[in-house]
Amino acid sequence: MAFEGSSELERLAVIIGRSLAFLCMQSTPVKSGSMLEKAQFLSGLGLNYEDAAQMLGSTEASLKELARQAAKKGKGGRGKRRK
Repeated sequence: MAFEGSSELERLAVIIGRSLAFLCMQSTPVKSGSMLEKAQFLSGLGLNYEDAAQMLGSTEASLKELARQAAKKGKGGRGKRRK
């Protein structure tokens, strides 16, 4: 969320874009979803995890860890089974 070296119009465009992304999220069923679902929705709208985390009151590292755990959980059962 660095604004250094940006013009006033660029800063306003970023703020408006984030606001619109948040409003879009609030008007969908995702608003009652998990933190990861919200972050993935905002990411789909073009926000990075850092910006999504700030909007959701979390940290980028926390969201990445949630995504890692979800991916790991989805891979369960794909290994070789012992007899």
